[in-house]
Amino acid sequence: MVVLDLGWQELFLITLVGLLVVGPKQLPGLVRSSTAWIRKTKLSVSNFQSSLEEIAREAELEEVKNQTKKIIFDEVSSLPSDLEENTEPDQCVDGWSRRGISEKNSKDNKKTNTVKTTKSNLKNRKAKI
Repeated sequence: MVVLDLGWQELFLITLVGLLVVGPKQLPGLVRSSTAWIRKTKLSVSNFQSSLEEIAREAELEEVKNQTKKIIFDEVSSLPSDLEENTEPDQCVDGWSRRGISEKNSKDNKKTNTVKTTKSNLKNRKAKI
């Protein structure tokens, strides 16, 4: 039997000393009271350990919460600079560059001019006939 890392020889010696010091009549009461005291001590130690574990869990949760807030803050604060880097001044919202839009407009204008020229040529020919 191992209790508090004591072997049977140590327990026998403690019992013998207790029997001689306290006497056979009071020894069972002493054993009961010391057993109750040991139980209370174990319960107190268990409660203390559980409260320490709870405090550690809360500290970890608080740390995770702080890290999350920091990450979110960093991302939000870097958002304007990311937008400035990714948006060039010659780009429009729909992805066309201003140069591309002006090229497209000039092509459309050329087509329009070609159509106008063709219509006017047809009118001139009809007028000649």
